[in-house]
Amino acid sequence: MSVKVISSPNWSPRPNSLRSVWGAVIHWTATGKGVSAEDVAHYFQNRSAEVSAHDVIDRDGTVVQCVPIEKAAWHAGQCRRYDWDRDGKLEDWEQYANSVTVGFELCHLGAGEHLWPNAQIKALAARIRRVNTLCPNFDYRNVTDHQWLNLNGKVDVNGDFPAARLFWYILHPTKAPPANNIYHALPEWARHQVDEIRR
Repeated sequence: MSVKVISSPNWSPRPNSLRSVWGAVIHWTATGKGVSAEDVAHYFQNRSAEVSAHDVIDRDGTVVQCVPIEKAAWHAGQCRRYDWDRDGKLEDWEQYANSVTVGFELCHLGAGEHLWPNAQIKALAARIRRVNTLCPNFDYRNVTDHQWLNLNGKVDVNGDFPAARLFWYILHPTKAPPANNIYHALPEWARHQVDEIRR
């Protein structure tokens, strides 16, 4: 997997560096044909845009890192509360997704495009596993999409996103998924996250 760095200035300090990271948020660019991960990363270099992500992942699996994970990228902002620490309570700090998550932007055409290449999903799974290795409070049960968190009904990502395939590759990076029903081959917690993303 190729990883290139195109740094964005659009980030904030995390309160406790890597210990602040509890989850991950998946986005799509919905930018239309011919827009590459590098194009998106260069847009994130624009201070006036006030937006970024930690990684942009192209359709061929190429990763462009824009913000290191010890910093908070500006990818989601204030959202509805999500039980990031899994304590059964929704606390005020849990609405600030940027502070507690890693943001992944996937190159995609948007509405009407249904293809999610395997190389792209495998690269996303690998980057999520990397977060799990580096961040002591991170939990795979906290991998979700922006649509689930945002307060304005934005579609991000859509219901065609192959969430079951993603969780398979997170859990089984070198093993091919079952030919028939990946969803039923996943553990219950992963099926819950798939349902949340695909709703």
